[in-house]
Order: sequence, then C-alpha cells, then structure tokens
Amino acid sequence: MIHCAADLSQGPLLWSGEHWILYLRLPGSQVDSGQLSLYSAAYSPAGQGTVAYIDIPGSEGLTAVCTDNPDLADFITVTMIRGSNNPFDRDLPQWTATFSRAGLIDRNPSWTIQSEHHTLTATWEQLESPLVGPPTINPQIVFTVLVFAAAGQMQLDGTAVPGRPYPRDAWSKSLGQAHSSCCFALAETMVST
Repeated sequence: MIHCAADLSQGPLLWSGEHWILYLRLPGSQVDSGQLSLYSAAYSPAGQGTVAYIDIPGSEGLTAVCTDNPDLADFITVTMIRGSNNPFDRDLPQWTATFSRAGLIDRNPSWTIQSEHHTLTATWEQLESPLVGPPTINPQIVFTVLVFAAAGQMQLDGTAVPGRPYPRDAWSKSLGQAHSSCCFALAETMVST
C-alpha cells in the first residue's frame, strides 16, 4: 500500500481551470489592437463555465465580458481582475454567450465566442513546448501548465483583428524574461489564503 502525505498548508482549493490569453499589437505600436483573456473553470465556488474579457477598440470593435455563467463572471472579476493592474479592471458590459473549441490542443487550438451582438474566434498557433509548474508571481496559483504561442489571431464577425503577438515584459517577474502575449495555462490551480 502506498501512502501519500498531502501538504494542505497552501490553503483550500479556490479555482482550477484554464486561462487563455491573446493580446495583439501592430508592429511598432505600444497599444494593443485586441485583447482577450478567457477563463474556463473546471472548479470554482461559482460552478463551471467560461468567462471572456474582450477589448477590441474601434467603432466596429467589441469591449465586454462574455459568459455562460454570470456568477462565475462575478467570481473571476473579484478574484482575478480587481486590484491586479489588469487591463480589464474597469466596468464593462456583460453579455450572455456560448463558447466552443476547435483545433488541436498541441497545434492550433481555438475558441469561438458567440453573443447576441458579435462572434469572436481566437486561435493560438506555433506553440512552444509546455512549461509544467513554472513559477508564478501570484502566490495563490500553486500549479499550472503554461504554453506560449509565437503566433495567434482573432477574427471579429469574420474580419481579422490587426496585429500579432509580441513579447510581454509581464512574464519577466516570474520567468526571468519577456514571453509571448499569446499563451494559455492548463490546469491552473489557485488556493485561497
């Protein structure tokens, strides 16, 4: 018989799921032309579901929170967004949406977000090898599998959002150098303190 001792000193489980990030920028610009931060919850106090924070500026753009579980959207906003120097830490309209996945997880995964108003499709491409359990700057995140992508794209209502992924300095704090603004975290696990 094998006995395993669990270290529960890290705190009780608060969230486990996936976090998908895709920020695009035109070459030479210091401003993003499109931002997507999508959380797909496998476990949370608000249940399962998906929440997407989207900001595509412009007259034909989209700036909103789309979700299939409003309670989860509130939980993610309070737990992950508020007070975190996150670009989505502001009041945004919330829309009901449906979410679907396509592509191959190890090659070209994509999400489609369908609301009453818009359809957004985001794709992650040219994937790097997964980082299993890399350090994070948030001490509440105790585990993740992080995959960076050299390329990615978004289409809003069938029109390509201009720009491409770029090196984000935000990764320097935990990984020692800038990494792509196009990435996803599988099995992201957060505990409460």
